[in-house]
Amino acid sequence: MERVIQQTDYDALSCKLAAISVGYLPSSVLQRLSVDLARKYTQWHRSYLLTLKKFSRRAFGKVDKAMRSSFPVMNYGTFLRTVGIDAAILDFLDANEKVQVVNLGCGSDLRMLPLLQMFPHLTYVDIDYNDSVELKNNILRESEILRTSLDLPVEDATTSPFLIDQKRYKLVACDLNDITETTRLLETCTKRDIPTVVISECLLCYIHQNESQLLINTILAKFAHGLWISYDPIGGSQPNDRFGSIMQSNLKESRNLEMPTLMTYNSKEKYALRWSAAPNVTVNDMWDIFNSQIPESERKRLRSLQFLDELEELKVMQTHYILMKAQW
Repeated sequence: MERVIQQTDYDALSCKLAAISVGYLPSSVLQRLSVDLARKYTQWHRSYLLTLKKFSRRAFGKVDKAMRSSFPVMNYGTFLRTVGIDAAILDFLDANEKVQVVNLGCGSDLRMLPLLQMFPHLTYVDIDYNDSVELKNNILRESEILRTSLDLPVEDATTSPFLIDQKRYKLVACDLNDITETTRLLETCTKRDIPTVVISECLLCYIHQNESQLLINTILAKFAHGLWISYDPIGGSQPNDRFGSIMQSNLKESRNLEMPTLMTYNSKEKYALRWSAAPNVTVNDMWDIFNSQIPESERKRLRSLQFLDELEELKVMQTHYILMKAQW
């Protein structure tokens, strides 16, 4: 199962690279990047892909092929997913002088790179399965632009579970289903009293109900003050809504992959209940975000990149993906 879930990270990487190649990302407006950082953003991601080829030609081939066959509706979705999460992080960083970010199930995500450069008092922890972070560690050290941006040596004596153990950035191997090990590792690489952003991006949907709830409750209790940002699909709660059942069937058939809670938390309201211990919880679907939180100037820019004639398909897809923000 671990290896199958790792394949979903390659999907996310190919989507991100496709959106970058056409110009959807970066969004200087919503990700608040300077001209220099916007240029680096593109360079970092391209270098990650090229360096991936050195370590896994098969993974590179899959990512490269998927990247080249991405449709506008997918690029819009990747844009909304990326800027929705980034805007939420940036709002919290603006409101708190010193912050630590914990990215659960980080995969190949590179958002630590611009954030660490933009916010000198930020610390960042990436956590994922051992195979995922070992590959990420190799790529970060092998690529000159990635290595120098993080000030990493080519090789390091640091051993697993801490593959990178710097003052401001840590890359940690952990099975997040193992709550005892997760708690122990968080004790060693985070501090309870520092305001904390927790990211779970398409993570909780792959964890069983009891384990995911225990993870949520444990982390809410661990940090004194924080913001949890979660991005996930929801199955849909209307009687004639077949989105979730079709998604489950496709994943089972094509990859033997399950989303155990897709139909359990199949609405925004049910999904929010998982963070009932937090005093302030908001959940928006991505179609809400597209229509209410993306400035018209950005929507105009997106329309100039590619002609999108699948507007109804975009609406159906994006009403079944949510962005949850819980503050405590």
